[in-house]
Amino acid sequence: MIWSTIIFLITITILVTFHEYGHFIIARLCGVRVEQFSIGFGRNLWSYISKKSGTKFSISLIPLGGYVKMLDGRNSAHPLSDTDINFAFNHKSIAKRAAIILAGPIANFLLALIIYWIIFQIGVVRYPVVIDKILPNTPAATINIPPQSELKAINDFKIESWSDVNSALIAALGNDIVNIEYQTQNKDIYQQSINIVDWHFDIEKESAIISFGFHPAKVIFYPTISKIISDSAAELAGLKVGDEIVTYNNIQFDNWDNFSAQIRTAKPINLGIKRDNQLLFIDLEPKQELDHNGQLIGIAGIYPSNNTTVKQYDIVRAFWKGCEQTISMMRIVMRSFYQLMSGALSIKSLSGPVGIAQSAGQSAHNGIISYLYFLAFISISLGIMNLLPLPILDGGHLLFLLIEKLKGSPLTDAQQNVFYRIGFLFLIILLGIALFNDFIRLL
Repeated sequence: MIWSTIIFLITITILVTFHEYGHFIIARLCGVRVEQFSIGFGRNLWSYISKKSGTKFSISLIPLGGYVKMLDGRNSAHPLSDTDINFAFNHKSIAKRAAIILAGPIANFLLALIIYWIIFQIGVVRYPVVIDKILPNTPAATINIPPQSELKAINDFKIESWSDVNSALIAALGNDIVNIEYQTQNKDIYQQSINIVDWHFDIEKESAIISFGFHPAKVIFYPTISKIISDSAAELAGLKVGDEIVTYNNIQFDNWDNFSAQIRTAKPINLGIKRDNQLLFIDLEPKQELDHNGQLIGIAGIYPSNNTTVKQYDIVRAFWKGCEQTISMMRIVMRSFYQLMSGALSIKSLSGPVGIAQSAGQSAHNGIISYLYFLAFISISLGIMNLLPLPILDGGHLLFLLIEKLKGSPLTDAQQNVFYRIGFLFLIILLGIALFNDFIRLL
């Protein structure tokens, strides 16, 4: 839990910094004086005042948010001078104020794009999105999708992973039909529509994938060695990448699970391998190490080849791929927010700080790519959430500007305060539901 909390705080700090920097930089470009840029709330831990701009940059004790304080005549204890009026937020045009407000969410979207851009340059492991079988009494069972078919698209969402499938199916909730595109083993591509009017599932008990009727095929591990760890038992024994394991201790190689079990006994093993169409026999003595339970196990230091692929793009293609992924995730998140409001998606799916912290910790535990995907998703979610027309969010401020544009004058302070109270109450209720869901999941 400590690990998850640390990763959660790092995540929040990154997201808030980008969001507030979006407000900050556009405010400066629009000629608004920024009095303070703060990451966190509460007691000040560190601060620096810029000699050039006079802006106070600070880091505060509670890293659960941040803010940009701009010069604003409405919040000033004294009337602004003629000089200061030129730098006050409330004296800028509606267009400039809207740009400053929009800059926060846009910064979150840009952060997600940058993250995806980096991911696609590093390379992404792609598992085949192959259906092992169709489960009975499910929406997918109403049409004839052959086993071992590969999913290509769902409702115009391009499918490259089972995570994409899960997101696309959740986004389809509330629709009458869902369009499926798949490729059979003989490479024929089909498109079919499935009626999902009566499809409902409990997000707490099962995934959208299983509920819909897709049983994913397992990753297939081949007997060919794809990687050998330096100074490992395998390297010392003379094994090479590309060697195909045929037998071990005169037992025909059948699968990696049984072979790995033999390795873990930490006993010497005789391997029959095929190299350059020749059968060779090599003695392998696994290195002895302690596992997390303190038990002695054998380690060979070899990795099998499998039916996964690594998709890597050059800097230009990775950028456009990042744009495509960002837009796709924005569509899915916006659709999910709409489903929550309409009731198509259960409020049980809401996660609060505890749930997000657990997800952050788990994603970081799974590796840097997994964490970057999580960070991009949360950044997009934060950007979309801030555009909701609730007064204490950026979307609420945009709504006030729209009203000001339509009626020719801003709302009075009293009118705005009423909306602020309503918005605050709504968010408190949502947070309460999310925390309750977190508590139930912990039981």
